[in-house]
Amino acid sequence: MGRIAVPQAGELPRTADMVIVGGGVIGCATAFYASEAGMSAVVLERRDGLATLTTAASEECFRAQFTEPENVELMRESIAVFESFAEVIRVPGYDISLHQRGYLFLTDAQGGAERLRERVRAQHAMGLTDVEWLDGDEARRRHPYVGPNVQAATFRARDGWLSAHELCQGFAKGSTALFALRTGATGLQVDAGRVMAVQTPRGVISTPCVVIAAGPFAGVVAAWAGVNLPLRLLRRQKVVLGRVPQVPRDAPMTIDDDTGVYWRPEVGGAALGWALPEPPGEPLETVPTDWTFPAVVLDGAGRLVPFWNQVAETLTRDNTFLSAGQYTCAPDSKPIIGPCPDVEGLYLNLAYSGEGIMASPGGSRRLVDLVVDPRSNADNPFRYERLVEGRQEVKAERMVI
Repeated sequence: MGRIAVPQAGELPRTADMVIVGGGVIGCATAFYASEAGMSAVVLERRDGLATLTTAASEECFRAQFTEPENVELMRESIAVFESFAEVIRVPGYDISLHQRGYLFLTDAQGGAERLRERVRAQHAMGLTDVEWLDGDEARRRHPYVGPNVQAATFRARDGWLSAHELCQGFAKGSTALFALRTGATGLQVDAGRVMAVQTPRGVISTPCVVIAAGPFAGVVAAWAGVNLPLRLLRRQKVVLGRVPQVPRDAPMTIDDDTGVYWRPEVGGAALGWALPEPPGEPLETVPTDWTFPAVVLDGAGRLVPFWNQVAETLTRDNTFLSAGQYTCAPDSKPIIGPCPDVEGLYLNLAYSGEGIMASPGGSRRLVDLVVDPRSNADNPFRYERLVEGRQEVKAERMVI
């Protein structure tokens, strides 16, 4: 079982097969799969606990409803892990509070119904055959809160949400790694183009393999090795309402496919978000919030789901809880998973564009497979080299998580 602790004098190992910089969900999942491969791993986390930066600000959702085959495959693998998580980590009875209530995408746009129909056809062709296309009447029959202007929807029942905290703790419990808290990396030692060690305030760890899983601080860590990652950091805010009787307890994650505003039930209330356009920023330990956001997101949610307009009329600050984190995004909004070609032994597991929770098992398993057999990187759709080969397509910011 993994050990989560603040190392005392002399307790930090001087060598490890792998050192992972970052103790969020990606770092924890990477440590688990490294342990499965028989590697000794150390996770360095400078904060007081695991998963307390971007992971803690997540909407904690997962879905397989993507349009790119590689993303569909990645998410399907991850969801299968969530569905049998206790067995995967070999901790009987372990509970990640899995709620598979589905993802419901709605549209009232001109041409929206056909757009969603074509998306479902493409997803079926990728093997994601359990996605349904619903006309407006069927969407309202199944989900009576859907507004009269909705023309069509898509739905997949195995999508949903979970407890990100329990997911991270489970990966840690199921591993053999050391999770060193209050022990941030302060530098990388590189010699003749290969990584040699990681510096920390508690000593130096020699290692042939360093994995950067530092979320919004990934660019800072890579720069220690002379690598300039093409990343954008985007603030994303989340609203939790403590008491919302209008929200059906069995509602799925519901998304306005035309605008990107989304909501889902939370214990006794609801969680909402909207990836509104913002300029990229610098990495932050504490991401500021904007108290105009709750009113904005409720107004957006009411466009296709009318009961949110009633909720907005009675909104009070004491029932409203606002938080924010940062999406770390590559130019094509796909994760970067695999070796860094500029520095031997340096690996990247980052830039999930707000999808780190849902992709953590599949992405981290792939990363460790690439450490074991680097030759397989040639067929890796998430390899770093795609960003410098002139093949990437710069996408608009993802609107939904």
